[in-house]
Amino acid sequence: MILSIKFIADDMVGKLARYMRILGYDTVYSRDIDDSHLIDIALLEERVILTRDTALINKTLVKKYLLIDSDNPADQLYQVIKHFDLHPGRSQFLSLCLECNCALVPIDKLEVKSQIWPYVYDNHDSFKICRSCKRIFWQGDHVRAMQDRLASWNIVLRD
Repeated sequence: MILSIKFIADDMVGKLARYMRILGYDTVYSRDIDDSHLIDIALLEERVILTRDTALINKTLVKKYLLIDSDNPADQLYQVIKHFDLHPGRSQFLSLCLECNCALVPIDKLEVKSQIWPYVYDNHDSFKICRSCKRIFWQGDHVRAMQDRLASWNIVLRD
């Protein structure tokens, strides 16, 4: 499922950007991006700016934004979900690279054998790769931890 709303996060909400990607929401983020470049990307790619920076949203060109209220990533994520009436789904969960925001695609187990630890290879059958940064992903214990954290924040993934 392709989600139509796209986001860009400034350096004040980096953890939020990561959780947005975990949920499958296209969210551009770079720790080193300056405000003018961030605004350019937002305008060019029709992205909603996620920020805690009131000076940023007061700039003339900024039209689509959400001023994030809290420092707490759970509260930030809840605010975005509520404000945009988002409905995170299981099919989008972990569908994007957490590092570079590109779509993950399935890859044959044999193709990744030389790139992962033997224990991982022996204990997992399903792998995905980011074609952009070449990172490999699998359903390890960290996935359950992410799901548990989201559930503790009352964020439920829909089928």
